[in-house]
Amino acid sequence: MHVEPLEKLPRSVREFLSHYSMIVLSILTALALEQVALRLEHRHEGLRAKEEIELEIDANRTAVESSLALTHANSEAWGALLKRAVAEARSGQGTNDSRVATLREAAGLFRDALPSLKTTAWDAAISDHSVNYLDHDQLTRYSEIYASQRLFTQAMWDTIRDTGIRDLSEISRGIYLEKTDPQATVTTLNERMLVLRILESQLSQLQDTLKAERTDASPAHASPSSAPAASAAR
Repeated sequence: MHVEPLEKLPRSVREFLSHYSMIVLSILTALALEQVALRLEHRHEGLRAKEEIELEIDANRTAVESSLALTHANSEAWGALLKRAVAEARSGQGTNDSRVATLREAAGLFRDALPSLKTTAWDAAISDHSVNYLDHDQLTRYSEIYASQRLFTQAMWDTIRDTGIRDLSEISRGIYLEKTDPQATVTTLNERMLVLRILESQLSQLQDTLKAERTDASPAHASPSSAPAASAAR
């Protein structure tokens, strides 16, 4: 801001007040224009952050839907193996070879479909402080969604890691030794089925949370799903 100096001293109080008013008005106008420009810049940063975050949430939603479909299909396949193993154990018609064959099939199905949930846009918005220019309701909803994603990812990875090592070890042992009894076979298959059901349940809850973000136009937003109980699968 530049203020031109007076070429000559004012000759009266009225002239002094006139010059003084012009200077004050110029300063106030410059400050007001600066605030307007700053507000416009902040609004632009907030809209950019909002757009990037919503695109990221949409991508995560798609990943969750895909993972849920794969997990459901995997659960159906494991359910068929478990049903067969239980039927053989009850009837007493199963043989060691048939049980080992079942374990071989199970080893081929031993996989998970955890979605890769991104947080890049949210982390960037926090880092460059553009989240400060989102309205409170938007910020609250986004915070809930990303908190739900973090809880889901951590709990499910812990569950799958801990139970996966144990169950895969039991399956591998039976295959390597080419020997397994009915009870051990059913127990191993059942434990894996429980893990898949927990994963499927938590994916469904996370999917509902992400869908609510898309459809909820009101300030209130669905609360994030609770942290999965990893101990339930142990």
